[in-house]
Amino acid sequence: KLEGARQAPVPDFIPPMLATPVDAIFSSPDWLFEVKWDGYRVESVVREGRARIWTRNRKDAATYFPDLAGPAPWIQARDAVVDGEVVALDEHGRPSFSRLQERTGLRGLEIATGRRRPEAKPLSGEERAAISLVYWVFDLLYLNGQSLLNVPLHERKALLRRVLRPDSMVHFAPHVEADGEAFLEAAREQELEGVIAKRRDSAYEPGRRSRAWLKIKLRREQELVVAGWLEGEGTHKDLGSLVVAVNEDGHLRHAGQVGSGINTRTRRELLTSLREIERADAALDPTPRLPRVHWVEPRIVIRAEFAEWTRDGLVRQAAFKGIEIGKDAASVVREDAGPVRRVLGDGRRPAPMERPSGGAGAARPKTSRRGVTDDPPPRADPETGDSTLDDEEAVAATQEELAALDEMDKGGEWRVGGETVRVTNLDKELFPADQERRLPALTKRDLIRHYVRCAPVLVPYLRDRGVTVLRYPNGVGKGGFWQKDLPGHAPAWVQRWTYHHSQEGPKTYPVVDRVATLAWLAQEAAVELHPWTSPGDHPDQPSYALIDIDPGLETTWMDVLVLARLFRTALGHLNLLGLPKVTGKRGIQVWIPIRPGYTFDDTRNWVESLSRTVGRLVPDLVSWEWSKSARRGRARLDFTQNASIKTLVAPYSVRAAAGGPVSVPISWDELDDPKLRPDGWTIRTLPKRLGEVGDLFAPALSRTQVLPELA
Repeated sequence: KLEGARQAPVPDFIPPMLATPVDAIFSSPDWLFEVKWDGYRVESVVREGRARIWTRNRKDAATYFPDLAGPAPWIQARDAVVDGEVVALDEHGRPSFSRLQERTGLRGLEIATGRRRPEAKPLSGEERAAISLVYWVFDLLYLNGQSLLNVPLHERKALLRRVLRPDSMVHFAPHVEADGEAFLEAAREQELEGVIAKRRDSAYEPGRRSRAWLKIKLRREQELVVAGWLEGEGTHKDLGSLVVAVNEDGHLRHAGQVGSGINTRTRRELLTSLREIERADAALDPTPRLPRVHWVEPRIVIRAEFAEWTRDGLVRQAAFKGIEIGKDAASVVREDAGPVRRVLGDGRRPAPMERPSGGAGAARPKTSRRGVTDDPPPRADPETGDSTLDDEEAVAATQEELAALDEMDKGGEWRVGGETVRVTNLDKELFPADQERRLPALTKRDLIRHYVRCAPVLVPYLRDRGVTVLRYPNGVGKGGFWQKDLPGHAPAWVQRWTYHHSQEGPKTYPVVDRVATLAWLAQEAAVELHPWTSPGDHPDQPSYALIDIDPGLETTWMDVLVLARLFRTALGHLNLLGLPKVTGKRGIQVWIPIRPGYTFDDTRNWVESLSRTVGRLVPDLVSWEWSKSARRGRARLDFTQNASIKTLVAPYSVRAAAGGPVSVPISWDELDDPKLRPDGWTIRTLPKRLGEVGDLFAPALSRTQVLPELA
């Protein structure tokens, strides 16, 4: 019996697990490495020996690959769900997306436009045989009455290999273990698209873009929504290029034009389909000024190769690859490869952690612009060499662990996330009731439960950097204090990072890389969590540029909204992703994820320039004075928060106020919601919010952006 398998009826469809793009390869015995196939993702659901096949967006893939549907002699199973990718091979046996396009023909356009065209005749048997297809299967999600989603990946793959029968079209997708760097070089030599890295022990996470699966591309490629077309010249007079776009902050943003790579037949077919969905106005916001443009309903998704993103957010030197058959246009976003060190914590660079037990000798000091930081050791056990990266269980508490917390009397030893945390005075009131808003008082138990339940969405923003905490041992309103240094009684398993401040000397910060650390900090009455803006291995290189709307004594909530909307407009004009959140008190902050390499001087100067531009539009609302008493009640757009010694409150951190308000990410559209309040969510109401919208800050973990020059 496989560990993690459970009895379940055969599902109709399982949304595919997706990989997170990263910027570099790595090697690790904890990971498997597969080819990134240049084809179409296809899921096979076998029921009573017959297969139904689906695209990743649950469209009927038999429309494109009828040979795979129906009887499934290729698998030794009555019922099964298999994940894989269909590719077409060129004369050298390499994946060829252009040949795959020949095989699928007009069908992708038909699905997008919703109109069947008489000329779209199925290929004959001879035509299909001339284009060799392979269905590379790489995962087994269900088998004969058992769901395998929670079975470790390496066991799922071993079982898949055993149940596959020899077949001319269906093949087991091979992989290598540990040596990702050599595998990527081999993929480069074979002119393949890239590599997928997967944790050996990873569960299958339906519909989620997970850090347990990573993709490393050798060629820059992007899915793009077709928003219109431009007329051309000569033989391309009717269709010169496609106007393309990506979704950003609830709007469809112009991303440039794609004209090269479209052959005559495809150009003709595209034009026919585009005319069927033509519209009078643009679906883009804002609408670009383009000559001889025709706008269309944003239904068709294409795949394109390109050289780079320009500072204006446009694809440069883009070439058409083909129609994407399994992608909903509303889900197409700009895909940037994030630094692998942010995702893994180890990889090519060590994470900013050090084990308190030491044993490896003294760390060598490394000079930085503002102080000295100890070189962090690699995250591996010095004796066994095993990775010390925490698995999923260490980041999320189980229902049983939460129930055990609720069942405890006043305290005791609590097992959570694989560690033991001693908790005390669980029913001690930390947050007074908010009588005006009818919010009840909250206890230490409530604070611990909040941070433990939020761990899956909170830990990713804390795991690679130091955290300063604001503690209230006697309760909010009774005097609190900031704490940087870990106390001597901190558990040995708490990760830590030491930074040598030029004035204060060395400070050893906690690093929150697991749910148990959050539980321990909450036990210490650490109400607010304020992470560094920069990762521990590069403390002088911020991960974000920060906009902080700090209300004055007479600043109203409507004034704050006016300022936030102006920043929304400015960032939209710059085609820059900004992630807003309410502070849980009176303000709004915006985090702008940026590429590695910027200094705090860079981000501070850039945010100052943008803030002063916004401030000039509403001078009666803004003051540039540091002291609140000198601001005459007006708000400050505090660009000085962009400094290595400054921190802003983390998303999902509680704030030290009655009722237990929380700093919560919002969408830009919510600025126009009359019900929005800066302290509208609390410890009690946040779970419902997360269940409805998920983690709106998630793009901060993978997006890297260039800050455009400001005029």
